[in-house]
Amino acid sequence: MKQRAEIMTENAVRVLLQTLTRNFNDTGIVLDQYEATHDDRECDLSRTYSALVAGHFALKEAIDKINNQLNRK
Repeated sequence: MKQRAEIMTENAVRVLLQTLTRNFNDTGIVLDQYEATHDDRECDLSRTYSALVAGHFALKEAIDKINNQLNRK
């Protein structure tokens, strides 16, 4: 039972990292496209763009935090 819970936890962390990474990459693509088609003023005024930027960097922070936790000795 204990070993099963440990395996399930490892799998959940692996899938979580994959999902976060995929979402980080996808939001990065969208942000790049938005920035390519809008000037700085338009970016500054867009609440949805700002929200996506915040989410994008929150994803990166979560990925880094998980990886740092896993790499501790």
